[in-house]
Amino acid sequence: MNLTSLLQKPHRKIYFVGFLIIFLSCLNLAFIDNEELINVYAVKQFFWFLLSILTSFLISRIRLQSIKTLAVPLYFFSILLLIIVLFSEEISGARSWIKLYGFSFQPSELVKISYVFMIAKLYSDLGSYSRSFAIKYFLGLLFFVIPFILIMIQPDFGSAFMLLLLSMAVIFSFSFNRKFLFILLLLIIVISIPVWQSYLKPYQKQRIVNFINPENDPRGYGYNAIQSKISIGSGSIIGKGFGNSSQSKFGFLPEKHTDFAFSVWAEQTGFLGSLILLSLYLFLIIYPLLFLSNIKDVFLKVIIFGISSYFFFHFLVNSLMTIGLFPVVGIPMILFSYGGTSLLCASIAFSVSALIISEFRDYNRLGV
Repeated sequence: MNLTSLLQKPHRKIYFVGFLIIFLSCLNLAFIDNEELINVYAVKQFFWFLLSILTSFLISRIRLQSIKTLAVPLYFFSILLLIIVLFSEEISGARSWIKLYGFSFQPSELVKISYVFMIAKLYSDLGSYSRSFAIKYFLGLLFFVIPFILIMIQPDFGSAFMLLLLSMAVIFSFSFNRKFLFILLLLIIVISIPVWQSYLKPYQKQRIVNFINPENDPRGYGYNAIQSKISIGSGSIIGKGFGNSSQSKFGFLPEKHTDFAFSVWAEQTGFLGSLILLSLYLFLIIYPLLFLSNIKDVFLKVIIFGISSYFFFHFLVNSLMTIGLFPVVGIPMILFSYGGTSLLCASIAFSVSALIISEFRDYNRLGV
């Protein structure tokens, strides 16, 4: 069986693209440091790569009805983990990780996916109330606020911001109302003033200020953005080649394994390599959305849209962050940056999308 015949079925294309991005991530990490042997980050990422393949296989064996049944328990399980993590060891000024038997897990990654499942379940069960904008907004915001507050307490502004974007995209797409949107935007403006004055820490304020003018503090808060742009620009058209990222190997580029992994890739592979990666992400985001018009069930529609939004916002914010068009807020490029929890959760996400695309016709016909 050749690759063409293997990819004839739509859901297999999603698996292929998702795993290809992870493979390129491992390749990028393998040459990211000035070491003769493959570094530990690449080895760990490859381990999570294998685990994601196993997870995707297990998901492909379950039925869509099971996902709907697990939606509520998964959400409350992720909330429980967010509470537990508040009592964990503080790392880099935040309590975001649960450590167990040598492994670390970040609950804020799981809650992004479980929120989508939870809202999909609620919206699909509204019945005669399905046309009520007020109820949809209330439920969407209620189940968003709980994890959002818990994540901000850690504090993890990046994950909280991603959850905000994801929830707003889902809520407004499935219950659009101009009046409510105007009121919400007005409320955000009013709240932002005391948040800026009292809640944001000095380094967070400085990140926003230096986003406007990073050259204002080139050796301090603006350093990351400047070095990232230098790294991307030096890649030119075809790149310097794997293992020749001077910005990375000589230690100029910070957070090169996570936040700025794309910058290293751009320096090594150039514009052409960046274009390939961009194309893969666009496929992973747009292709599942092409099936929305054929899917009748609200539960499946919300999940497909929510998962595409999940990939879109992570990719958009990180790529803009690396080229200096967005503040450095600690958002990794999902599937591509180093990180076991985010990679595993993202693999679950595109595997569920693939499962829906492969079975939605039977689901339309038989229901739950």
